[in-house]
Amino acid sequence: MKSLILTALFLMAPSVFSQHLEGVLTQVYGDPQADSQDARINYYLNSNDRSWRLDISQTKLSQQSIRSLLNQPVQVIIDDDQQIYSDQSLISVLSIEPDLSRSGLAPKAVILGTKPWVSVLCKFKDRSNETEPLNYFQNMYANLPAGLDHYWREVSYDQINVVGSNAYDWVTLPKNRDEYLDVNNDPDLSQMFDDCIAAVDALVDFSDNGFGQAYEGINMMFNDTFGCCAWGGGRYETLDGLSKLWRVTWNPPWAIHKQGTIAHEMGHGFGLPHANNSDGDSNPYDSPWDVMSSSGGYSVNDPVYGLLGKHINMSYKYNLGWVTDAVGYIANPSSQQIVTLEYTAKASSPHPRFIRIPLNDGTNYFVEARKKVGNYEANLPGNAVIVHHVDWNRNEPAWVVDGDNPPANYADTEGVMWKVGETFYDARDGYQVSVLAVTTDGFQIQINGPYGLPDLIFADGFESP
Repeated sequence: MKSLILTALFLMAPSVFSQHLEGVLTQVYGDPQADSQDARINYYLNSNDRSWRLDISQTKLSQQSIRSLLNQPVQVIIDDDQQIYSDQSLISVLSIEPDLSRSGLAPKAVILGTKPWVSVLCKFKDRSNETEPLNYFQNMYANLPAGLDHYWREVSYDQINVVGSNAYDWVTLPKNRDEYLDVNNDPDLSQMFDDCIAAVDALVDFSDNGFGQAYEGINMMFNDTFGCCAWGGGRYETLDGLSKLWRVTWNPPWAIHKQGTIAHEMGHGFGLPHANNSDGDSNPYDSPWDVMSSSGGYSVNDPVYGLLGKHINMSYKYNLGWVTDAVGYIANPSSQQIVTLEYTAKASSPHPRFIRIPLNDGTNYFVEARKKVGNYEANLPGNAVIVHHVDWNRNEPAWVVDGDNPPANYADTEGVMWKVGETFYDARDGYQVSVLAVTTDGFQIQINGPYGLPDLIFADGFESP
């Protein structure tokens, strides 16, 4: 149930809005079918029962600055003569500033524990078909291979689960499909959210999933396409008396039939940006090593839930708290060490899960081992060591490092797969990462810092002979 809470700010004349707006800054990603176009990113200001879409191109804010403001109370400064006619109006923003008068609302980046989601199934008024029956969506959350609970447990090393998730049967929206689209075929995501939530009002208590816990996120499933994309991100709303940031996805039928796409959009809901290869173009769907890039590339194909999600790169797992420095090897300029690195999909490991190389410019390399194995990684391009350069001031912070020049358009080539006898040379700070041998469950790797010691020291503490 969506509460109706209005403050005096929203009851005043439009001229009041010509100075500033207050609310919580949120972000939603739009992902086209089959990674066929550039990604879309919408920014919103959510405040009680209003949501404004923002054009922030004039703010000149860096990506890192924008990320620091996401899901936080902010003041948005706009042109004095700009008028706002509807929630769907695209507002040109001059600046965004933290609202210091309000306490921080954003959850920490770390996401741990039980995170139940609810799927609400919404039919457009002029579309009577039902994409799949209710049990399809209920079983989608199962703790079985291809189920989302099973998937998130494996990917997070059992740090999160979606126990207590549920789905509710089809309801009908008050408008025809085309009424939610503008002249450019772009969807009014705010109106779709409002109408879909209102339609399930009598069925769902968002503040209590029946096990004493509020839902973490909302997967909205629609029975027809609505523009280019499936969408995922965050939205600050008051539902059933609970005001918080909800993780939200908007899914057309083609996404509903690909578990990897649902996982990708849920990843955006968890705050994850896209990952990418390193060819420098504007397409973020060029890496088959990450569900947050090419969600369907080199994926396992399930007979019921379609192309399944792969793992997420180690830097994003690190950012969410699923792995820590305690289970990795952290390089330094004096490093000259041999590390046994086990493959990403292995449930537990006595050896480091990753190598992190902090660089002088504040960025990092993350080194991980990938193997064609298991429920979600069996169709990867190959068994290899993969290196990501991670810069949180980019739209897609994690880029797969390609040893070829120029980098390939799609990261499935030998240039990105570091194998025995090959060495990655870091041009920034002078690190070297050499692949020495294949092990039963991964690779043996030598990491040399720019001021490496003369004798090799193994990560288990033994000196080299």
